[in-house]
Amino acid sequence: MAFQLGPSVCVVLTVFIFFLCLLSFAGVPKTSLPQDTSRLFGYPTWHPPIKGNDYNKSDSALFFSSILMVITGYLAFRWTTHPPATSKVQSYFISGDSAPVSAYYFNRLLVLYNFNTLLTLFAILIFDVGKFWVALGMIHNTTEFCVLVLIGSGGRIKNISFYGVLLSYIILVYCGALFIDWPYDAVWFKFQGLCFDYALMITFIRIYFNTKHELKHGDGAERMPLANDEAESDDHAHDQQFGLVQHPNQLLILVFASFFHNVGNLTATVSFDELLPSLLTALTYGITYPAYMYYVYVDTHSTSIYPTKRIYLPSTPGWKKFVVATISICCSLLTARLGAFLMSRNNQKGDGNFSDIYY
Repeated sequence: MAFQLGPSVCVVLTVFIFFLCLLSFAGVPKTSLPQDTSRLFGYPTWHPPIKGNDYNKSDSALFFSSILMVITGYLAFRWTTHPPATSKVQSYFISGDSAPVSAYYFNRLLVLYNFNTLLTLFAILIFDVGKFWVALGMIHNTTEFCVLVLIGSGGRIKNISFYGVLLSYIILVYCGALFIDWPYDAVWFKFQGLCFDYALMITFIRIYFNTKHELKHGDGAERMPLANDEAESDDHAHDQQFGLVQHPNQLLILVFASFFHNVGNLTATVSFDELLPSLLTALTYGITYPAYMYYVYVDTHSTSIYPTKRIYLPSTPGWKKFVVATISICCSLLTARLGAFLMSRNNQKGDGNFSDIYY
């Protein structure tokens, strides 16, 4: 029998790890950092002057990623204009005893996620990141919040109270970024954004392993594949033309995209006052979001050996939500602390400052 930790032990252990992360910041002194200004409007930005800055390179990297996101986003929008007409390419979310919910809404939200993030990149080109930019920049994090809630709701948001919670989150984040002074306004915005990034990655990993387990040992194992004579004629056409990724392996695309986005965040956090990390971070957007759009393509075109593709959402009672949220917060804190340590070591200051971080 496999060893499993009970809910109480998991909660206590998670809280203990959280306090250890907080203790890692003990003794960090307050500091003042030089603050750069945006080139077009002269607004104070959320970063110090970048060493060896070359706008020709940084603009090119952002523009290249944006072009890829525009093209793949447009294609994904076309692919999700209507739900799949053929049963064998239709995906459903399965959550407990609830009725299956079409993954159509999830795919459409991923397309919106791509275009919302694209909007924030264009805003960076014009305004640079800072208090003025945050009104558009937070759209990216807001969409990630919506994706998490949609998954937690079984594939479709039906609770009207969600919109009140969403509005409260938007006001809280914006007011924090507006009224907190530099550099802690940048730290606040970066911290809350990283929490959602890690939560998405953890959630996608859980969905993949839970779906794989259910298809092999659970409800899915009891569903026999369609025999050749039971399949419709157009299903055979999809088998031959669109058999891209074996279900549920298309979920690994979501894991990869969310992981690569966090790699970009880590790259930016480690050294954000230098040009090369800035360029690499910008280029990760050109991989992450086209990867999300590729998932949409695979999910709406590839077939399964089952009559329909079923994505089994993991059970998430209150204590698991608490654990996932706390782990995401801890990962965000540790990312900030790692960047602070490396930057302070490179600058030979040894003050462990963690405020050189922004979205």
